[in-house]
Amino acid sequence: MDSMVLEAAAPLVRQRTPDDDETGRPVADAAPGGASAGDGSPAEQDADFGDAAAALRLLALLHAQAPTPAFLEDLRNNPIGGRGLALDRDDAIQASALIDEVVSDLPPRITRRSISPLASDYTTIHVTGEYCACPTEAPWLDVQARPAAAASLRGWRAGFETALRRPPADRLPEDHVAAELLLLAHLLDLGRKADGVQFLDRHVLRWIPGFCSRIATRCREPFYAGAAILTTAHLDHLRDRLGSACGMPRPNGDGADVRRRRRTEGQFPLTCDCEG
Repeated sequence: MDSMVLEAAAPLVRQRTPDDDETGRPVADAAPGGASAGDGSPAEQDADFGDAAAALRLLALLHAQAPTPAFLEDLRNNPIGGRGLALDRDDAIQASALIDEVVSDLPPRITRRSISPLASDYTTIHVTGEYCACPTEAPWLDVQARPAAAASLRGWRAGFETALRRPPADRLPEDHVAAELLLLAHLLDLGRKADGVQFLDRHVLRWIPGFCSRIATRCREPFYAGAAILTTAHLDHLRDRLGSACGMPRPNGDGADVRRRRRTEGQFPLTCDCEG
């Protein structure tokens, strides 16, 4: 898992993207009334998002590669529920318990043969697309919106390519679910909370909850149902935490309440090009 840890660095200057205002600053840095959303207020200074960045990296690993005996042995020795991933909310607690139960039920000596059902389900999710749930952002967007979204994502990644191209992320598309989770974790490492809000709203929350909802209801293995539910729970929780720290509440009409209701029903209104 050490290969997925991104080194912290001094804040880098991002290239201007379609998401920036006329000054070249990220739109999220400009709070209503001209105040800076990242102005060092006591609430923002007191907020430590190191735990959230670590959680995002672990979630990214669940989506980035097929499970290995070594990875699952690590999960058995260090259960999800004890690694900052069991939030105080029912969906996260139940999802963490589900993953930990699957791992604890594996034989004492974990072999590739014993985890072949998990590896097969990973392949179905991320390679064959049989669940009709694309693990990349573009297919979830309208065709007309894809060029702007791709340009925006390239802007966000500018200056971070070395950090974001370490194995196993080096073989993933830039808009893969794991790649976007790692980029978000990197923003938090750099203390860019307002940018984290903007990246969630402009990219991550536009499609990852839909992807996770579909995986949770269609996958064969409870392990990946738990991973999907846990991912959505953490992103939802993180948006509220960052918004509170930066004074940037969710936009009116963002559909968060509707998403939460539909999530409990195993439904989500988004579709992607993988839909049969």
